[in-house]
Amino acid sequence: MNSQSKETVLIVCGEHSGDLLGSRLVEEMRKRNPNLEFVGIAGDEMLKHNVRSIAEIETMNVVGFTAIAFKYRYLKSLAGKLVEEAKANHCKFAILIDYPGFNLRLAKMLKAEGLKVVFYVSPQIWAWKYNRVYTIKEVVDLMLVLFPFEKEIYDSHQIPCVYTGHPLTDRIQEKLKIEDPILLEKKDVTICLMPGSRTSEVKKLLTIIFESALRIQKYLKSQNKQVQFLLPNISKRDEDYILNHLRSYQEKNPDFVVHYFFDRSIRCIEAADLVIMSSGTATLEVTYFEKPMVILYKASFITYILAEILLRSEFLGLVNILSGEEVCREFLQYKGKPINVYRETVKILEDQEYRNNMVEKLKKVKKSLNLYNASEKAAISILEWFTSQS
Repeated sequence: MNSQSKETVLIVCGEHSGDLLGSRLVEEMRKRNPNLEFVGIAGDEMLKHNVRSIAEIETMNVVGFTAIAFKYRYLKSLAGKLVEEAKANHCKFAILIDYPGFNLRLAKMLKAEGLKVVFYVSPQIWAWKYNRVYTIKEVVDLMLVLFPFEKEIYDSHQIPCVYTGHPLTDRIQEKLKIEDPILLEKKDVTICLMPGSRTSEVKKLLTIIFESALRIQKYLKSQNKQVQFLLPNISKRDEDYILNHLRSYQEKNPDFVVHYFFDRSIRCIEAADLVIMSSGTATLEVTYFEKPMVILYKASFITYILAEILLRSEFLGLVNILSGEEVCREFLQYKGKPINVYRETVKILEDQEYRNNMVEKLKKVKKSLNLYNASEKAAISILEWFTSQS
């Protein structure tokens, strides 16, 4: 690749975690080649780096098989538009970030048009749908993975693969440098509530989390302990829904102390004693701070049944998958009831041995993720590969 001439790269992410990865990747690639331009699907973070997006990332916001089925026609049309955009901009390369249900199909379409495809973040084939490895071999030219055991899988199938490490540590440390700590009146217990980054997650889990919090508050009050809750949100699109929901709860429960913060999740986790949260990448952020957590997941009935059949791993939370055991309790689907969340939270708060054991296991997972300059490694690997293919 000639760093003196303009070249447009197609880049596609489908959710918030991929948007964060993509923003850092674009930043690092442009440091080394300022003539690169990017077009595709971008979230707020990638938009800050002047990635031109042909659709809002929220329009791709689906959780579960049934939701994907309902949006199939739209997503198929969007994939076609991305292919046309790549052709119109004479793109030679595409970087597809996570979101495998959509991006692997898009990769096949792009390959048919002669584009080289880089896939950043391996689908969790080690947890479910292992047969995807054969599709990946056909449609992906270079796979970038976050965990060392993933590279072993791809190497065994002779799929070009680079282990970059996880950018979690770098991202958190940068956030801590630019964000002031959250200063609140000291309470006996501070709990962070994280209903998710997707609208569908928020709507399924927010009521469960609030009801759990009310039970926890009532119990701690009976123990003469004061509790406060921190509620971070990273999506402006969900802000009105969250605040209206919170307002209705606080009108009925005036002593329900919940502090809302926008885009301050890292500092909220840091300030908390434990976290009640949706399953997802954010569990690794909580792991970084070695904070006990309770993990929730809720999808449609059909999605849940299919997941039960297809999952190779008995766990859904990344922290548990990486450790190979249920370090932090998962309450999935119908088990995600306020009474269960309440009981587990009280156990964490009151059983010191139980809590300490959880924290020690979290430290082990954190150590395995304690890698630096992951985004830089990813950018360098991609640019070197681009050059070798030009």
